[in-house]
Amino acid sequence: MNGKSLLSLSAAEVQRNFNVNLLSHFHTLHAFLPAMLDRPEGGTIVTVSSVLGHLGASHLSDYTAAKAGLIAMHTSLRAELSSLAAQKSGARQIRTILVKPGQLSTPLFASVKTPSSFFGPVVEPVVLAKKIVQMVDKGRSGVIAEPFYARQIEWLGVLPHGLQSVARWFSGVDKAMSGFAASR
Repeated sequence: MNGKSLLSLSAAEVQRNFNVNLLSHFHTLHAFLPAMLDRPEGGTIVTVSSVLGHLGASHLSDYTAAKAGLIAMHTSLRAELSSLAAQKSGARQIRTILVKPGQLSTPLFASVKTPSSFFGPVVEPVVLAKKIVQMVDKGRSGVIAEPFYARQIEWLGVLPHGLQSVARWFSGVDKAMSGFAASR
């Protein structure tokens, strides 16, 4: 995560962000999906995106674009698996889990100012990991979005622009990166 304004980002920073946050998922799928399709028991694909893939935020244009790309890739992958089900037995057995957390309590986000600990509490990675493992163990597909607002954030997009602006101002999402210091 660079944490810079759009015009402050270098081409190398944008490329690095996309390599890590988006293209790595494509490369991983290219490496493992063919074998999963050939296995009668299929497997599970976990895509870790972010609530910011729906929301966007000031000083995070590269990061949020990559996370939005993951959400779109996940949706397309599910459609492709559905269309392959008649040809490949493994396709019917591949489960997909989309993970869309809010701010995580990790060193990456340590200097991010939490806009509202009430409306947007920081998510502990171990809590998220447990939810992922539980869903994998149950053999289910689905979406994991934590905390509560992350499960509702898609509705923000259907509101008129003025109401979206009020919600963004009230939440403080566009001020969260003030004071961010990237650790490298």
